[in-house]
Amino acid sequence: MGVPNGCFVETVALLDDYAAAFGPSAWTRMLQWGATEEEETVAGHAVAGVEARGKLWCWDVNFGWSAMAIPPAKRDEVATVAVPLTARNPNISPRSPAYRFDFPQTPETTARPAPAGREGPAKTVAARLARHRPVNLAEFSCVENGVTRRSAAVVFLFHGRYCIYTPEKGTVPFLRATGSVQLTARITAGLRRMYAGAVTEPKSVAW
Repeated sequence: MGVPNGCFVETVALLDDYAAAFGPSAWTRMLQWGATEEEETVAGHAVAGVEARGKLWCWDVNFGWSAMAIPPAKRDEVATVAVPLTARNPNISPRSPAYRFDFPQTPETTARPAPAGREGPAKTVAARLARHRPVNLAEFSCVENGVTRRSAAVVFLFHGRYCIYTPEKGTVPFLRATGSVQLTARITAGLRRMYAGAVTEPKSVAW
């Protein structure tokens, strides 16, 4: 997709497509590091890991596909798998690597593109993720350095968590997935944790 701060959503999109091609029983994982389990709004990095043809493979939005020298028998050893992957991104602290994986979801049958006036990275992400899961594209405004500006957020569920992507801050996976991706109050609460400025009530776009 080539969107700003997109490693998390790019990885989700790839894992969705991989599961669609090889079935839900295929071994796939997101490996994320740079933030502890308790932290939410800390920048990190995310890559995809899969097992195929008797090997472990990694996909990184910055490097593409690569075969790993780690035997498949060690695929669940997160610390072992993380070593060669985190070494390729020295500018991101390789602390607290953790696997994340998803459960099957069903896209909204009434999904439709957002109006053309809302072009941008958030719309690109929403359209891609909506192929495999419910997605909400919400517009909002916030105050930063005394200036009010508008932006857009993509809301979706992954790994049992309520995730919000914005082009400025990337994806924040909140600690618990509570309620539908259409819940305005839940979206507002999440955006207020991501942005220090006052966030107005977001206006959701039918998707």
